[in-house]
Amino acid sequence: MTRSLTFDYDHAYYPAAPQVEITVDGYDPDYVPVTLFVFADSGADGTMLPRDVLETVGAEYADTVILRGTAGGVQQLDRYTIRVRIDNKTIHGIEAVATGRGSEPILGRDVLNAFVVTLNGPANITEIALD
Repeated sequence: MTRSLTFDYDHAYYPAAPQVEITVDGYDPDYVPVTLFVFADSGADGTMLPRDVLETVGAEYADTVILRGTAGGVQQLDRYTIRVRIDNKTIHGIEAVATGRGSEPILGRDVLNAFVVTLNGPANITEIALD
C-alpha cells in the first residue's frame, strides 16, 4: 500500500494554491537544515528559494544563470547546490535559484518529478506518494 502525505492548499492565494512542506539542507554539517512550506509549481523548471534560506543552510554557490520569466523578462541569478527532503525521501544535487530575501519559495519540477504528486483542487489538498 502506498503511503502519502497531504498538505492543505494555501488560501492566501485566490484561487487557493498547492503547497508542500520540505526540508532544505546545504550539505554543510556546520549548518542546521531549514523546514518550510513552498509553493508547488509544476510549471516551474526548477526550484527557487530566498537567498536568506540558502545562506541559513550554508548552501554552496554553483553558478550564475540567466532566467526568462513567463512575461518575457530576463534576470541573471545565482544558483546554489542543496538537497531537498520530503518526509523520508531526499533528492540530492538540486541547484536552487536564489531569489530576493523573504520572497516566495517555489518547488519546481526538478524536485516534483521525483514524486507522484496529486493536486486535488476540489478538496484543496496536495498529495505526495512516498512509497
